[in-house]
Amino acid sequence: MKKDNNKVNIVGIHAVRVLLKVRPFDIYEIYLSDMNSKKFNEIFSEAKKNKITIQKISNEKIFNISNVKSHQGILAVAKKQDNILEKDLIKYLSNKPKNQVLLILDEVVDPRNFGACLRICDAYNISAVVIKDHNSVDINETVRKVAAGSAETIPIVKVKNISRLLKVLKENEYWIYGATDKADADINNVDFETPIALVIGGESKGLRQKTLDNCDFLIKIKMNGIIESLNMAVATGIIINTISSKIK
Repeated sequence: MKKDNNKVNIVGIHAVRVLLKVRPFDIYEIYLSDMNSKKFNEIFSEAKKNKITIQKISNEKIFNISNVKSHQGILAVAKKQDNILEKDLIKYLSNKPKNQVLLILDEVVDPRNFGACLRICDAYNISAVVIKDHNSVDINETVRKVAAGSAETIPIVKVKNISRLLKVLKENEYWIYGATDKADADINNVDFETPIALVIGGESKGLRQKTLDNCDFLIKIKMNGIIESLNMAVATGIIINTISSKIK
């Protein structure tokens, strides 16, 4: 199967199931390693309803196409979804409620962390996720698998310059909260103002200095144990959960 930049490969039962729900019209075909497995019953039903072809393929071939080991014996080939352009972001956000949260990932490079963040964002109805168009992980098969369908439901925006975007968001009355262990403010003691742009840094270096300089507030998770830090995606989930509980 040749690489087509206008198509994406999506693996995993949950991810394909969501794809069938939100944009079945964009699916070209679905491949299964076992045509008789009951775990694919819902996939068969939805595919038949939407007149989508299902073909048998080996697990090895699914891996060769997707480069994802935990593919669960299923691969969907779909039209690549158009992302929101940077120039259209403010207009898009203007149609969202005032108590919205926008997540900005500053040079996150681990696809599993990115996928987990997308899944968290779907759970908390985050407006969109912003990533850099360079020095960041792209939206690849691993991201889509870990996101379990959330890569299809959460708008993803690629930008060239995070600092410039933060300035634009400030001009549009967003409050910028940067998560860093350099902060003094514990998230549990913060009164969050909306709309919010939450900025999370990369796995190894955290937020870059230019990004820190453009934040209105710096916040952190108070660690009460021996371990000094959390996995980036876990920390993102805790912070988003805390914010969501405070702005309702």
